[in-house]
Amino acid sequence: MQTRKMRMFALMLTAGLATLATAVAQQTAPAQTNNTARLTSWIQSLDIDQLDPNQEANLAKIYLMLRCEDIPAARRLEYARRYLRGDYKYARPIARKPEEIRTELYWCVVSAATVVLGKLNDTASIPLLEEKLKQWETEREKPLEERTMVAFNPVKAQAVLARLKAVRAIPEVKTAEDLLRRLDYMLRTIGFEGSRQAFLRALEREVKATEGIVDGGGPGIYEEILMQYGQMVLEAGWQGIDIEPACSWVSLNLGERPWRPVREVFAVYVQLAKVPRAKVAQWIVEDALRWQRLTPREECYLQVLADQGVSVVSLVWEKLEWAARHRDQVQGTGMGLVGLLKVLVTVGGEQALPVIEPFTHDEHEWVRHYACQAKEYIQQGKVFSFGGGPNF
Repeated sequence: MQTRKMRMFALMLTAGLATLATAVAQQTAPAQTNNTARLTSWIQSLDIDQLDPNQEANLAKIYLMLRCEDIPAARRLEYARRYLRGDYKYARPIARKPEEIRTELYWCVVSAATVVLGKLNDTASIPLLEEKLKQWETEREKPLEERTMVAFNPVKAQAVLARLKAVRAIPEVKTAEDLLRRLDYMLRTIGFEGSRQAFLRALEREVKATEGIVDGGGPGIYEEILMQYGQMVLEAGWQGIDIEPACSWVSLNLGERPWRPVREVFAVYVQLAKVPRAKVAQWIVEDALRWQRLTPREECYLQVLADQGVSVVSLVWEKLEWAARHRDQVQGTGMGLVGLLKVLVTVGGEQALPVIEPFTHDEHEWVRHYACQAKEYIQQGKVFSFGGGPNF
C-alpha cells in the first residue's frame, strides 16, 4: 500500500511538473514559448509605484523587485535610488496619521534599497547616500511630533557608503590582497584605526552587547562592515579569484549559539565564493536535500536562488520531481524541500501551483504545513522573503 501511495504521489507531482516544464525548459532557446514569457514577465511587471510599503504583504515583492536578476540591473538601481530619495507614489508616510504609519516597514524598504546600491557597486550614488545620512541624522534629533520624514537607522547606510568609497578608491579586485585593501579602507572610512584582529574583537563586543535585548536596534556598524566585505568576497570568488587569504583570518568567538548570525552568514559568503557562479544554483539545490531546518544559513542560500530568478526554476522542479520518486533518499527532515517550494512560489508564480499540490500530502507534518502555506500564497498573490531578507 505504501509503495502504491508513493507511485501515485510521484505521478501527481510529475503531471504538475509537466506544466511548469513547458514554461521553463526552453527558456534559453531563440523562440520562447508564451508560458516562459509569462513566467518571466510576472517579475518584470513589478512596479515601484504599485507597491505600498505600508502594506506588509508588499515587502517581499519589493525585495524581489530590487534584487531579482530577471529585472535589469539599471532598473533595479533606478528603483533603489528612488526609494532613497522618496521619489515614488507611496513615499512621505509621515504625512499620514501617525497611527496609520508602520515606520518599520519603510525602514525595511530603505534598508533593502541601500543594500542594492552596495551590491551593484554604484559609486555614483555616494553623494545621494551622504545627503540622506545627513537628513536622517538631523531628523532623528527632532521630537517625534516635529519630524517630517521617517528617521532611519543610519548604520547600514554608513557601511554601504564605506564600501562604495572603498570601491571608488580600489576599483579593481584582482587578488585577495585587493579585497583586504578594500576592507582596510572601509574601516578607516568609519573611523576605525585598529588592526583587522582588533576589528574582529570589536565586532564580538558589539554583538554581545545586545545579547538578550529583544529590540537591540539591529546590526551594529562592525557587523554591517563585515557583511559588506562578505559580499565583495563572494563577488570576487565568482570572478575566479582565490579568496582564501582574504577570509581565512576571520574567526569570531561568539559561542555555540550566538545572539546574531553574523558568523554563520559570513561563512555562507565564503562557501558560495568557492563554488563557480554557473554552478551555484545546482550546488544549493543539491545541498537542500540534507537540510535539517531553515536557519539563517539555509535562508541565505534560498535568497541566492531567488535572486537568480526564472533561470533556477527548472533545477528546482527537477529536484522536487526526483524527491517525489525517492523520498526515502532525502537525508534531511524535508525542510530543504520546503525551502525549494518557497523559491518556486516566489519566482514561478501561479504556474508553480501544480508542483506544490502533492506536497500538501507529504509524510512530514512540517512539509505539509509549509506546502499548504505556499499554495495559499499563490492563491493570494503573495511571494516569500527569506531570512537574508534585504541584508544578504
